Amino acid sequence: MSNIEHVGPERLPGSFLPQASDLHSGNEHPSINLPFTVVIDGRSYEGVSLSMAAAKINGLAAPGLTQGTRLAMFRFDFGTYVFSLPIAVIIDKANTDTGELDLTFAEPAGPHMPQLRYLLNAWLAGDVVNLHDILQAKSRLPKMAGNHQSHATSGRLAARFIGVAISIAASALLVFGASWLIAGRLYQHAVEGPSMAVWTGPVLRATTSGQLSFFAQNPSNGQPLYTIESPSGAPVTTVLPCDCAVREQYALQGATVLAGEPIAQLNSPDGALVVEALLTPSDINALSDTATIVMTAADGTVHKANLDDVRTKSAGADPSSAMLVTLKPDTVLATSNAHKPVRVMIDTTPALIAAVNDAGTRAFSFLTNWKL
Repeated sequence: MSNIEHVGPERLPGSFLPQASDLHSGNEHPSINLPFTVVIDGRSYEGVSLSMAAAKINGLAAPGLTQGTRLAMFRFDFGTYVFSLPIAVIIDKANTDTGELDLTFAEPAGPHMPQLRYLLNAWLAGDVVNLHDILQAKSRLPKMAGNHQSHATSGRLAARFIGVAISIAASALLVFGASWLIAGRLYQHAVEGPSMAVWTGPVLRATTSGQLSFFAQNPSNGQPLYTIESPSGAPVTTVLPCDCAVREQYALQGATVLAGEPIAQLNSPDGALVVEALLTPSDINALSDTATIVMTAADGTVHKANLDDVRTKSAGADPSSAMLVTLKPDTVLATSNAHKPVRVMIDTTPALIAAVNDAGTRAFSFLTNWKL
């Protein structure tokens, strides 16, 4: 352990005043409880309190200690260093029962005053004590503004947390926005041709032009379904070809129809809606093995679909002409979408960008549906 001794200017023996300085009369300097020790005539005493003009110590007093002025060595232990400050004191009172001694500084304004005042002020403020750039120590006395500092620290932590959260949210929003923009511009192709939701099942068409003179309501398999009278007056009757029911009737009884015009659509066993889409050459080029077909129905629901049937618009059509395809949704379309347009999108977005877009969609859906 190292000692730092501050002795001040030299004094002649017996130069201390025999009584306390007048500055101590009516002393109002506050006493501070801080750890220190005092050595008087080779004996060490534990410090109780200290002020600018007096001190209280505790220990076994030597006989005759209260007589005359003594040079006391005040020692302040800062761990690695011990700061020693010599002060001339008058021992006013020594209690033999408790061992407590009252010391009065013979010269409160003596050479020790600047160092002692700085030490006491630094201890009260809780600041770092720095003496001549040699000694540094943190006060062990709790600060009076501890609660305020705790609240300030909590406020700073909260502000920092909010700032980090906002930064993360802004970064995520930027990533999601860039991902959606890239996917929309580079990897999503809107089908140009018209698309319509229709019922599955065979469509019966007029075999000749003429007037629809008869249409049965609930025929059975093999019974006449409708009759068309040709311009020559010869009736042409079409029978129900299966054990099924009529899903849609496209022409009313008494109407004039042309050859090839749809008359009725029969109900298929599953009775589901499919989408018929007319694909242009650019639409067909967008299709690939990794492409996903996404349909948005008239009611706003979104469905993935598979290519179910492909056929040219007409026999002997030019290869550059459009193709009529049937798209089968992976989930059932509501019946309210029948005979209504459907928006079809061909999506070739890579898996990584698709995962980012899906995460962004889920997060946005959670935020919009979250209730406080």
